[in-house]
Amino acid sequence: MARLLFRADGNARIGLGHVMRLLALAEILRPDFPEQLFLIREPDEALVQQLTAAGVIVQALPNQPLPEEAAYLVRHLLHPTDVLVLDGYDFRYEYQNTVRGCLARLIYLDDLHAYPLAADLVLNPAGGLTLRQYQMRQPGARLLSGPAYAPLRAAFRTSAAPTSAPNPATVLVCLGGADPTHQTQRVAAELLALPAVHRVHVVVGSAYVGWESLQTWAPEHPRLTLHRNLPAPELAALMRQCGAAVCSASTVSYEYCAAGGGLLLLLPTADNQHDIDHYLRGAGLARPFTAAANILTSPEASRLAFSMQLAQRQVFDGQAPARLRQEVRALLLPPPPFYLRPVQPTDSNQLLSWTNEPTVRQFSFNPNPVSRSDHEQWLAARLQDPNALLLLAQDAATGRPAGLIRYAVNGEEATLSYLLDAEFRGRGLAPLLLLAGTRRVLEHFSAVRRVVGHVQQINTASVRAFERAGYRLAATPPPAPASVTFTWLA
Repeated sequence: MARLLFRADGNARIGLGHVMRLLALAEILRPDFPEQLFLIREPDEALVQQLTAAGVIVQALPNQPLPEEAAYLVRHLLHPTDVLVLDGYDFRYEYQNTVRGCLARLIYLDDLHAYPLAADLVLNPAGGLTLRQYQMRQPGARLLSGPAYAPLRAAFRTSAAPTSAPNPATVLVCLGGADPTHQTQRVAAELLALPAVHRVHVVVGSAYVGWESLQTWAPEHPRLTLHRNLPAPELAALMRQCGAAVCSASTVSYEYCAAGGGLLLLLPTADNQHDIDHYLRGAGLARPFTAAANILTSPEASRLAFSMQLAQRQVFDGQAPARLRQEVRALLLPPPPFYLRPVQPTDSNQLLSWTNEPTVRQFSFNPNPVSRSDHEQWLAARLQDPNALLLLAQDAATGRPAGLIRYAVNGEEATLSYLLDAEFRGRGLAPLLLLAGTRRVLEHFSAVRRVVGHVQQINTASVRAFERAGYRLAATPPPAPASVTFTWLA
């Protein structure tokens, strides 16, 4: 089984943001990658304990220039079946290119889109980005952008509706665990100067260097409560108590939105936070901290907090882990040795031959043979149907028809059915066909949010194909006895 390796650094100077979001990703991907290794330079004891408690093995790296580090990883640590995840601004193209040849796949978490990349998969939690803003040099590389793919720890992912409207008189201040620009005390003081603010909760992490100064200052302000190094469940519970929050434009702002949300005020503390700051404010999910005094003292503060919370819950739907797992599973598949093209009327004989092939009928929900007249009538209707998509897989080497995948679209859901020619079975092509077809239907129908496939339980090969393609078993009852339903989330 492939190992999942993570590489990031974190300390009081640069903060712990890179480490924390990799820990969230480790938690999400553990079902598929039980062996996880965290590579880090000079970790302090508290951070090692936190990483170990999260279930990853910590490997301290020698402190050396990054080109030498990349060569060190190639010589001493990396296996050809490994998946490596990089998170940091110094792991640039040369570093990526050095390690990429010794891995199964390379994933890069990026905030800057400022230099060429050799990764197979690039993950940027900020929304509104496209491939045009990236220099992808790895063939077939994919970009996952936006909160739909943001790796957040389990404590912050909630699907339950808030039990009450947010009260912006209670304000959370969290500028990242380390707050390397030392703005926490200033922000808290500005909030405490507002009569409309009844309570301020300040949260810092273990790497925060101004803790003693905060403790000395806090007794002067009875409306101030300090918290240090809160475990994720306690921080999430505190976020749900605070109807307003001042956060850096980083993972913590996403955690606030996902945990319950409310009036979010952003204070960027690093250049790399531009994209998240721009996205959240542009989407109406946050306001700038510079407007805090006007907003928090306004009679409209509660209404704005409630409307912002509703908007945040539409975006942070709790399904990011499922999307990430399906994409990483799909990432491990090889490129397909076929291409897809739309079905034409001249394909009718081939489709009918496949439809009535005994193995296909055996695993169909309707096992009866199909007459030519019924087939031709069905095909003509499907080709005219704007909510249908029929794709024929053609072998790239020989040009021979290899299989069919088709979709019926109903609103936000597309239901698929597929088959492979007998000559092309047993080659591991079914998951490649499922994935290629899924990519195509989502391109063709932008409103589709779910792709589903129904399979008889006795069709173990098809069950395995859906799993390998990244699909997951649906919790809803299947439409027929002795069957299962698989789902892909867009």
